Amino acid sequence: MVQRYQFLPVHRCNKVPLIMLYNNVLPLTIVFIISQGAWVLKPRNSKPRSIIHFVGGIFVGAAPQLTYRLFLERLSERGILVIATPYSSGFDHFFIADEVQFKFDRCLRILQETLQLHDLPTFGIGHSLGSVIHLLIGSRYAVQRSGNILMSFNNKEASLAIPLFSPVLVPVAQSIGPLLSQIAASPTIRLGAEMTLKQLENLNPPIVKQVLPLVEQLPPLYMELVKGRENFTPKPEETRRLVKSYYGISRNLLIKFKDDTIDETSTLAQVISSDSAISSMLDMSMRSLPGDHGLPLQQALPDVPPAMADAVNRGGELLANLTVGTPWETVAREVGNTVGVDSRVLRAEISKDMDLLVDVIISWMASNSSPKLLRP
Repeated sequence: MVQRYQFLPVHRCNKVPLIMLYNNVLPLTIVFIISQGAWVLKPRNSKPRSIIHFVGGIFVGAAPQLTYRLFLERLSERGILVIATPYSSGFDHFFIADEVQFKFDRCLRILQETLQLHDLPTFGIGHSLGSVIHLLIGSRYAVQRSGNILMSFNNKEASLAIPLFSPVLVPVAQSIGPLLSQIAASPTIRLGAEMTLKQLENLNPPIVKQVLPLVEQLPPLYMELVKGRENFTPKPEETRRLVKSYYGISRNLLIKFKDDTIDETSTLAQVISSDSAISSMLDMSMRSLPGDHGLPLQQALPDVPPAMADAVNRGGELLANLTVGTPWETVAREVGNTVGVDSRVLRAEISKDMDLLVDVIISWMASNSSPKLLRP
């Protein structure tokens, strides 16, 4: 008999909205709490022994509770309390860093008050652009971290990071810019768009609403192109300079995947180890593991409801179509592969690599849990 899943209405517990995913009989392993704009995943059968602040990659970081679901669940099963901070992709990496750190701080404060989580070691985990964001956080704030785990570091220029940025998208955006600006300024068009989004938000099950951030982030991003935006803030070279001069987290685990064609971990290792602000105190480990850039995004969710599968797959198709012919095409397709008929096959194929990734992270965290936080 096929199990069917449903999302129950949002409940409230200690002023924290709680969303639980059930099958016909028993709760699933995963129980996400949405608190202060962050997604929280608690260990089910044990007290947390560590806390992680997770930041995902470009586009997929908008809904980490979906796109990184399996990876975060595996960490939670090992006694880790996960705080995943979503963000909308954009050109201003400073803004993203400020936003996710603000969400994390507020969420952690609430959890410490309600769950008595004081004195637990805290780590940052970032994937792809999420690694860049953690580096900026560690360069701009005196964050309390036992260490950072930076997977698949990638800090390419906008022309390589934003799908179809050049030479196709920029000329098109510039040529139709005035028209798009008039459309965007039209009260009638805006009202229609707002009503459409409101209708989508009211759809059931709530999983559809959770997919919306993946799509909603795209129009503002491309409107920035229409306005002539061409570079990230800070530019990659400026990011490297900031990290070299101010990054203060001494313990770092750098992870690259053997089949990752867009990885720049070796560049990062050179930046933080060669005459950097932290180099005299640096405790850096590097691991090369099986898999590709999208390994942390892999999922295995058999027998999910059609509405969930359709919503996620449509979002994945949209991103994949936007990234055709770029290095991001494979990564984008991982979004659409999170659910579907082949998920049982996916589970068999990826379980070993995912388990190894989690084992490496857990082992490193266990050996670096004492409070060695920032350079003086």
